[in-house]
Amino acid sequence: MSSEMDIAVVGMSGRFPGAANVAEFWELLRGGVDAGRELTAAELDAVPAEERTDPAYVPVWSGIEGADRFDAQFFGYSPTDATLIDPQHRILLECAWEALEDAGYDSRRFPGDIAVYAGCGLNQYLLYHLLPQQELVDSAGRLGMAVASDKDNLATRISYKLDLTGPSMTVQTNCSSALVGLHHAISSLLDYQCDMAIVGAVSVKNPVPRGYRHEADGINSPDGRCRAFDAEAAGYHLGDGAGVVVLRRREDAEDAGDRIYALVKGSAVNNDGAGKVSFVAPGRSGQVRVIRRALRVADVEAGSIQYVEANGSGTLMGDSIEVSALEEAYGAAGGPGAGWAIGSVKPNVGNLDTASGVTSLIKAVLAIHHGELPPSIHYRKPNPQTSLDRGPFRVNDMLRDWPEATGPRRAAVSSFGVGGTNAHVILEQAPPPAPPGPNPPAVLLAVSAAGGEALAAAAGRLAEHLGRHREQALADIAYTSQVGRRAFRHRAFVVAADADEAARALSAVGAGEASPEAATVAYAFGATCPDLAALCDALPRLRAELDRVAGELGVDPGAGAAGSDAATVTGQLALARLLGACGVTPVAAHGEGPGAVTAAVVDGRWTVAEAGRALRAGSHPPAPAGAPAQADLTLAVGPAEAATLALTDDAGSLRGLLGALGELWRRGVEVDWAALHEGASRRRVGLPTYPFQRSRHWVDPVAVAPVTGPTPAAPAVDAQPAGGSVLEEAVAAVWRRRLGVDRIGPHDSLLMLGADSLSAARTLRDLAQAFHVELQLGVFLQNPTVAALAEVIDGKLREAQEIRAALAAVTEEGA
Repeated sequence: MSSEMDIAVVGMSGRFPGAANVAEFWELLRGGVDAGRELTAAELDAVPAEERTDPAYVPVWSGIEGADRFDAQFFGYSPTDATLIDPQHRILLECAWEALEDAGYDSRRFPGDIAVYAGCGLNQYLLYHLLPQQELVDSAGRLGMAVASDKDNLATRISYKLDLTGPSMTVQTNCSSALVGLHHAISSLLDYQCDMAIVGAVSVKNPVPRGYRHEADGINSPDGRCRAFDAEAAGYHLGDGAGVVVLRRREDAEDAGDRIYALVKGSAVNNDGAGKVSFVAPGRSGQVRVIRRALRVADVEAGSIQYVEANGSGTLMGDSIEVSALEEAYGAAGGPGAGWAIGSVKPNVGNLDTASGVTSLIKAVLAIHHGELPPSIHYRKPNPQTSLDRGPFRVNDMLRDWPEATGPRRAAVSSFGVGGTNAHVILEQAPPPAPPGPNPPAVLLAVSAAGGEALAAAAGRLAEHLGRHREQALADIAYTSQVGRRAFRHRAFVVAADADEAARALSAVGAGEASPEAATVAYAFGATCPDLAALCDALPRLRAELDRVAGELGVDPGAGAAGSDAATVTGQLALARLLGACGVTPVAAHGEGPGAVTAAVVDGRWTVAEAGRALRAGSHPPAPAGAPAQADLTLAVGPAEAATLALTDDAGSLRGLLGALGELWRRGVEVDWAALHEGASRRRVGLPTYPFQRSRHWVDPVAVAPVTGPTPAAPAVDAQPAGGSVLEEAVAAVWRRRLGVDRIGPHDSLLMLGADSLSAARTLRDLAQAFHVELQLGVFLQNPTVAALAEVIDGKLREAQEIRAALAAVTEEGA
């Protein structure tokens, strides 16, 4: 894909096990941390005794903190409505807001359409918390419950609350949902159906700390640890999480001065079809095809990629299929020991289900952005079913600098969803950003919030950020704080010459009162205007306005003596035009001396050309008609007795102008800050996002009494070898109950009758308990028939009988 087709990742956000945001997530990855944690004693006490005392119970939790909390007031929800909404929707809504802020954009001021592609997991909150409470369900009504709970409303809820007007759709392909959404977002951007796209996914299955029950040959790890690609891989533990990325066309992002994390060079999506052992199993041929297609779309050589963030499920079979597919798709370009690094995020946070793909994507983007490969943890010895010890792929098991390459850093990301929808994405290092422009002698940093406490928190966050990120230009920080954030009614600003001064002032910001709806403004133009040379050096737009005004007045901007009437009117009109471009519209203007000429132009009594002729003739403007308009605030340009706020100080400094604009903004005037920076080299940079003031909006699950009644009988067998037909009938009886069929012949394929690896694991567990033998899933997959299973069980029973006989003989001899 040519550079004109590149897509830029300009914003990210997320909540992950052990990490409340993307920055913490990166530190977790770099540190090789496993976020799955053991339950505390108090948390274990909350688990029913029969569950926690089960020998198969694994007391490990990999969730996100505060899934029950939400800033309902910020998004305009009543407490009742917030309590009904799927917590997955609430979390992704907050993440979408944060991702746009991380990109440096306020959605209402973005000059284009923003799309949303999002996915979420099964709404377990509805099933286990809301539906059992009939009174609550009746009160909400069927429509109310559907609006609050349905997956279909995930993306459109974000579009509605953030006022986004591009395509908006929920994408559901299990683990690969977000990467499939990204694939569609790329098409939408390149087809100009939108100008920015939000892509994300969320899964919340374990909102409170709780372990799980391990099942032999199941997908859940027996000890709560995921060992992707390792010889001891035995599954994963499910985790909760959410992630969002913001995308733009590369050209647009570069033109706007966006911070670009990485580029998306190409992507592909397909499905396995029926070419695999079961619906939930991975398909090797489908993975090969999707990887090859993504490489073709990206128009890059496989050998130019240095790292693959794999699906990495942590099962022996799943990992072996994936490595084999990668080797076929990528070829042997690297050679043994010199090929591609590979890793998986699942050992760090667990399998985040619907959020798995976006979590892998964010990890890979961060790795490219920082130029480091975080370790794929819990890897000791390669899976013996793979060729990792001799093939072109090697597991990156420690933190390393990005491998040296002749071209840009490149990575690939795979995500394979249950049901067979596969996605593969090719990423590339972002081009180096343009160097920052010079810092002006003063900058204005703006903070606002929906409430007073949030305002103080936002100011405090920005103060801390200034101390930690000295690499960012202060002018870019100020610019992003102005143009990249929604302006709420609680506002504060600081004007400072350097980061230390700004941090001190921000730290002193308290819980301010809400600003008025909007202050009305009048202008008072005095008899003189300060020298604007310093202002023009800092504000190219003002210099351009001075030149334009001078031309329209018919004067030479450099020829008039400083302090002359022509120079005064030229400077005052240029400042008034700059303010007008920034959105400041006066309801009245008055002045004295040459300032009266300026006022006549501003309030429409004279044109600029008429003012120029009047200056040359020494005439005075006509008096304003009608009663003067009332204004809350009068801005003075030059000395004027009526002024309550000076637009510039006597020296015409930038600090004075910024202070006046900041005060206007604080009092409710909607300032167009971008106009102030026109002509200057400004970039958007990453700043702290909004400090949500969350509170608990949650319905606790109703304690359900255990179901009583007869326990299903185990097959009528004893633990002795039996005739083939008798044992086969016992095995068939268990399978008939599992599959819900009336008849199963000894040699019928159980897969053809609807069995898959999940149902097989459960059935083998039942058979193992009934016959007191150990049964492995691999036995079933090799020959999935009743006769084959009965033969294996019979052999194990005979072996056990022989062992018992031998032990008995030894015992008799010893006696």
